[in-house]
Amino acid sequence: MTKPKNDKAAAPEAVTEDDRLAGIRLDQSLAENMLGVKRALHIVPVKKPTRTDFFRCHPDHHFDTYLVELKDEGEHYFVSPAIAQLLSEFVRPARLRYCVTRQGTPFVWPLKLPRDDRRRDSWARSAMEAAREAETKWVRIAANKAWGIYECYEAVAKLGDPVWLDEPWTTVLRTALRDCIIDSEDHPVVRQLLGQA
Repeated sequence: MTKPKNDKAAAPEAVTEDDRLAGIRLDQSLAENMLGVKRALHIVPVKKPTRTDFFRCHPDHHFDTYLVELKDEGEHYFVSPAIAQLLSEFVRPARLRYCVTRQGTPFVWPLKLPRDDRRRDSWARSAMEAAREAETKWVRIAANKAWGIYECYEAVAKLGDPVWLDEPWTTVLRTALRDCIIDSEDHPVVRQLLGQA
C-alpha cells in the first residue's frame, strides 16, 4: 500500500497581534537619533542619591544656599537670607550639587555644609567627600549608621564619561528649585514651622 502524498506544506505558526506590533516597533534610542528628538526638561529631582545609583557630580556647577528639610514629608526648601533668620532653628547652610546617574538622569543633591560649631559632623563631611570623589569617578553611597557616615564605593567597571544635559546649569537649577523656594513670610512652610498654620 502506497503512502498518500502530502502536497500541502506545513502550516505556518499563527502570528499574534503582539508579534505584529513588535515587528514594527522603532527602538527609542534610534528614533531619538534619527528624528532629532530631544528630551524636554520639566523636572529635575532634588534628592540624595540612592544606595544603588552610581552617579557623578559636575566639578564646576554648585550653588550655596539655606536649606529647610522637612524629613517626615521628604521635602527640601531653599530660603532667602531674610527668611533664614526668621527660621534660624530649622535652617542649615547647604551646597547644591549637579549630579547625573549612570542612566543619564539628572538630579540636584542638597549637601548640608559641615557646621564649624560641631566638631563631629560626620554625616555632612562624609557626604561632601563622596561628592568630591564623584567629580572624577562613578560612585555610589550607603549610610553606615553604626559609624554615622556615608560610605563611598567606586565602580569597578569603566562606565565612560557622564552625559550632562545640553541646558545650562542655571536652567537645570531653576527647574529643580521651581516649587521649593521660600522668599516670603506668608509661605505655608514658614507658617507651619512657626506654628501659625
